[in-house]
Amino acid sequence: MESAFQYKKPYLQKVDYLINKEFDPKGKSSVEIQVNMSVELNKDSELSEATVALHVEIGEKDERSPYYIAVTEEARFKWDSGLTEEQIDRLLNQNAPTLLLSYIRPLVSQLTASSPYGAYDIPFMNFTEKR
Repeated sequence: MESAFQYKKPYLQKVDYLINKEFDPKGKSSVEIQVNMSVELNKDSELSEATVALHVEIGEKDERSPYYIAVTEEARFKWDSGLTEEQIDRLLNQNAPTLLLSYIRPLVSQLTASSPYGAYDIPFMNFTEKR
């Protein structure tokens, strides 16, 4: 049975990838890589649809990080009229970004695997907390 909440094929809106040449891994047993995410939501209640974009930034543009990556994935979501506003908001703010992250995760892993520092796998993220 199909869900009352559906999406059209997500698409890659933006990718920036930069190796930080000043990064020196010598003497470091592990490197803490900063991950920041933001969600852009444009909802049209009359049409029962919304565009959701997830922007992910990994690392910094300085010698503390081996690389800097900025990725944005976007998709259009639709829902049935039987859903409440509370359900719709939860789906758009939690399920939609989770789905979009599942498209970004393998891309980041593949990009970073091509770096001299090895693959980075984005961990599971909690989209249930308000940002």
